[in-house]
Amino acid sequence: MSETEGKRISGTAAAKEIRVQLKAKVSAIREEDANFKPGLAIVQVGGREDSNVYIRMKLNAAREIGMQAVHAHLTRSATERDVLKQIDELNENPEIHGIIVQLPMDSENEIDSNKCTNAVDPSKDVDGLHEANAGRLSRGDLSGFVPCTPRGCLELIRSTGVSLVGATAVVLGRSKILGAPMRDLLISEHATVTTCHSKTKDIDKVTATADVLVVGIGRREMVRGDWVKPGAVVIDCGINPVPDASTKSGTKLYGDCHFPSCKLIASHITPVPGGVGPMTVAMLMQNTVESAIKWHSKHSVDRWSIELLPLKLITPVPSDIEVARSQTPKDISQLAKEIGLLPSELEPYGSAKAKVSLKVVDRLKDQPQGRYVVVTGITPTPMGEGKSTTAVGLAQALGAHLHRNVVACLRQPSQGPTFGIKGGAAGGGYSQVIPMEEFNLHLTGDIHAISAANNLLAAALDARIFHEATQTDDALYHRLVPVNKGERKFSAIQVKRLVKLGINKDDPSQLTEDEIHKFSRLNFDVNTITFQRVLDINDRFLRSIIIGGSPTEKGMTRTAQFDIRGI
Repeated sequence: MSETEGKRISGTAAAKEIRVQLKAKVSAIREEDANFKPGLAIVQVGGREDSNVYIRMKLNAAREIGMQAVHAHLTRSATERDVLKQIDELNENPEIHGIIVQLPMDSENEIDSNKCTNAVDPSKDVDGLHEANAGRLSRGDLSGFVPCTPRGCLELIRSTGVSLVGATAVVLGRSKILGAPMRDLLISEHATVTTCHSKTKDIDKVTATADVLVVGIGRREMVRGDWVKPGAVVIDCGINPVPDASTKSGTKLYGDCHFPSCKLIASHITPVPGGVGPMTVAMLMQNTVESAIKWHSKHSVDRWSIELLPLKLITPVPSDIEVARSQTPKDISQLAKEIGLLPSELEPYGSAKAKVSLKVVDRLKDQPQGRYVVVTGITPTPMGEGKSTTAVGLAQALGAHLHRNVVACLRQPSQGPTFGIKGGAAGGGYSQVIPMEEFNLHLTGDIHAISAANNLLAAALDARIFHEATQTDDALYHRLVPVNKGERKFSAIQVKRLVKLGINKDDPSQLTEDEIHKFSRLNFDVNTITFQRVLDINDRFLRSIIIGGSPTEKGMTRTAQFDIRGI
C-alpha cells in the first residue's frame, strides 16, 4: 500500500470553471444578438425533498450563467397524460432549448418514466435519455446529447492528464443513466472497456485490472482499496445518504468507494461529495447552452437552405395541366423546415398545403424587414400570361437563380381561367402553383370561416329587411323582446340602442307606440347596402344577381351581387 494519497479530483472546482466559461460564452453571443438566451425547463411531479434540492441547484446554476430557467412543477395527482402534455408544450416553445424530466416522479398515479423521457424532443433532450440520443451514442455518434453524469466523468478523467487511448477501463454498473453511456463514451475515446454488474463473477479481480475505474453501483463503500489497481484513476459516482446528527443537514453522504482505503491506492480519485455531483449540473448547463447555440445558428441563417425541385423543360411547352402533373410537389412540412418554420407554427392540410400560425410574427419580430413587390396592372396576352404568371416567375428567378429568400403571394384563381381559354393554372406553363387541383378546389383555413361569417351577416340583413316589410311594429317588438317565464326584459345591447335613440327607459312595458316603432325598425335603404355576399372565386356571372325570388320571400326581391374574396 502506498504511503502517499492519490490526488483528489475536485469536481467543484472543475464545475465552477465550466460555469464561468459558459457565462462568458452566453454574454459574448448576447453582445451580437441581444435576443439570445438559452432556456432550460425542468419537469417535476410531486415534491420529493431530494428532487427539490437537485432542482434548486440546477435552477440557480442556470440563472447564474444567464439562462432562462423554467420549473414546470406538477402536483402528485398529475397523470401520465398531464406530464406528456406539459412536455409537448415545452417541445413547441422556441424559447426552451433544453428539457429534463426530474426522476423519480412522485405521483399518486402510475407513470411510465421511459415514455415521458422519450416524449422530449431529441433536439432538446439535454439529459441524453431519449432513445434516439442513446442509440447514437451506442454507435459512436456523438452528435446527439450525452447524459450529464457520464459526460462529467469523462471531463474529470481528462483533467488528470491520463490518456484513455489503449487504456483498460472498467465501469461498475450498467444503468441507462450512467453505466451504459459511460461505457460507450470510453469506447469512443479508444479505451478497452469492461462492464461489471451484479452478476459479474470475481468482480474485485476485474476491477483490479482497470487503469480507469468508474463506479456507479448504488451500494455504500462497496469498492475497497484492494479492488483498485495501483495508480488507477477512480471516479466515484455514488451518492448514499446516511443519517448523521452531527451534520447541519442531518445526513452524511458516502460514495460507492471506501474513500480512506481507495485513496491510498489510486493516483487520482473523486471525493463524495464534491466530485461527480457538481459536474453533473455543469454538464447539464453545457448541454443546454450548446443546444441554444445550435438552435440560434440554425434559425439565424441569412439564406434558406432549400433543395430545389428539378425542372425538365419540354418544347413546345405542354398544356398547364400536363406541366402541373409532371412534377411531384415537395411535402409541405419539409418545405416549412427548409425555410425555418417550427413544427408548432405549421398546421398541415394534407401534404401539399398548410396554414402558418401568426406566432411566427412574434418570433421573428426582431428580424430585418424584407421588401414587398407588387405585380399589378398587366394586360394578359392571348394565352393568359398576366399578373400571376409574372409573380410566380419572378419568385422562381429570385429564389432559384439569385438565391434570395422569396415567397409568392397569390389569391385563389378565378373561374374565368378555370373554364376559359387560359386553363386552370395559377400562373401558367412552368411558372404556376402546383398541385393545380389543390390550389383551385381545396384551399382551406380561416378564410372559409371569414367568408361564412360575412355571408351570415349579409343573410341577416336581408332577413331583417324581409321581417320589417311583412310585420307590424307590435309583432316585431314581441319578437325582439319576448316574454320569458312571465317576464319581459331588455338585453344589454338593446339598452344601448335605446340610449342611442334617446329613450331612457328600462321597462319594456313603458314604451310608447312611437318609441316601439323607433326601437323595432332599422329601416334599411336597400339601395345603399354595400355589404355583399362573397365567394372565393371570381365568377363574373354572379357579379350582379337578383335575390328573394323564392315564393316564401313574398315578392321581396332586390338586386345584389357576389364580391370576390381574395386569397
